[in-house]
Amino acid sequence: MAKFLLFIVVLAVIYALVRASKRRSKPPPAARAPEAMTRCAHCGVHFPSAESVRDAERDYCCEDHRRLGVRS
Repeated sequence: MAKFLLFIVVLAVIYALVRASKRRSKPPPAARAPEAMTRCAHCGVHFPSAESVRDAERDYCCEDHRRLGVRS
C-alpha cells in the first residue's frame, strides 16, 4: 500500500512540474497602446476619443448627450 501511495505522489509531482513548465513557456500577452481619452461635454464622463460623438468642436459620449448639448 505504501508503494502505491508513493507512486501516486511521484506522479502528482511530475504532473505539477510539467504543467508549471508549460505555463512559464507561454509568451506574455502583448500590451495594447494607450488610447487618447476625452471628456463628455454634457455629463463629464471620460471615455476613449475613438468612441466619441463630435459636434462643433465638442465631444459627447452618446447621441442623446450631443442632442442635449453642453450642461451648465
